[in-house]
Amino acid sequence: MTENAMRAFCRAFRDALTTRELATLAALIDDDVDWMVFGPIDLLPIFGHRRGKAAVLDMCAATATCLQMRACDQDSVLVDGECAAAIVRFGAVHKPTGRVLSLRVALFARFRDGRLVSLKAVFDSFDAAEQMLGHAISLAAMA
Repeated sequence: MTENAMRAFCRAFRDALTTRELATLAALIDDDVDWMVFGPIDLLPIFGHRRGKAAVLDMCAATATCLQMRACDQDSVLVDGECAAAIVRFGAVHKPTGRVLSLRVALFARFRDGRLVSLKAVFDSFDAAEQMLGHAISLAAMA
């Protein structure tokens, strides 16, 4: 895949993920995709490890029940062969509380034969928890 084709694929993947166009997303991911979003699994359905297209699509559908995506902006994207890394800012509304969230995420992806085969995502889940709660979490009790 050329660098331009990879960048176009990354944009299509980002757009499908943001809008939760599951049919489009399904066409872009491998049947045996390895998907990991690091964070506390009790906080949001998007956190945790998923293996396989069906598990990833189920997670995306579950996430739609608690997050309404508003925006997705790529700060930067690096492409090397069939691998890509990106810093992305997601804007969303936490449906249970109505709070607006701004989440910066580091994404590391690997592709094969024009499909996503591995995704690792890292972001500040502590910040996400504070945004969902609407206040800072006191760490005084932990000292």
